[in-house]
Amino acid sequence: MNITLFGGTGETGLLVLKKALASGHQVTVFARTPSKIPFQHKRLNVIKGDLFETDHIEKAISEAEVVLSLLGPTGKTKGLVVSEGMKNIVTAMHKYGAKRLIATATPSYPDSRDTFQLSFALAVFMIKTLMKQTYRDIVETGKIVAHSSLDWTLVRLPMLSSKPATGNLKIGYLGSGNVSLFSLSREDLANFLVQQVGHYKYIGEAPVISN
Repeated sequence: MNITLFGGTGETGLLVLKKALASGHQVTVFARTPSKIPFQHKRLNVIKGDLFETDHIEKAISEAEVVLSLLGPTGKTKGLVVSEGMKNIVTAMHKYGAKRLIATATPSYPDSRDTFQLSFALAVFMIKTLMKQTYRDIVETGKIVAHSSLDWTLVRLPMLSSKPATGNLKIGYLGSGNVSLFSLSREDLANFLVQQVGHYKYIGEAPVISN
């Protein structure tokens, strides 16, 4: 499939990129700093741009069958950069007929299937209190994805680690008792995201995944 990847130059993004290429996909990476991708590949195309350059975003998405986004605010942010960028991505997808969107978020974005879980509630409260703009950006990004008419999946994440993949994923919703706030291998996350490219079990859903 033709995949357009946003957020593909970070530690997790590079894992996703490598696994997508290894699975035989054609990948276009939209990157503000292309030099952060330390290799070339015959099925890899890199387009330089930022999230406010709609013409560059459209170029990256024009032939996409699947859009995969690992975009998210890092630390304290000014403005709603990621959610504004996601709005531009969704608009471009509608324009060019790309239907499948797989994006990541955190449990700060609530889902109707969640129930109360103290550890998550405290973590979200801390983010909402100490990093208000970051919290708003996460929530707005989730809304833009979930309120689109696309075939979307929103993968909500706990704290990530650089440990090797375990192959053991727990998938559920807050309060279910089977997902953790503190443990997810980046490699397990990358495997899961690439698997969703050809699977439709979680369309219209926002599960939390953890080890």
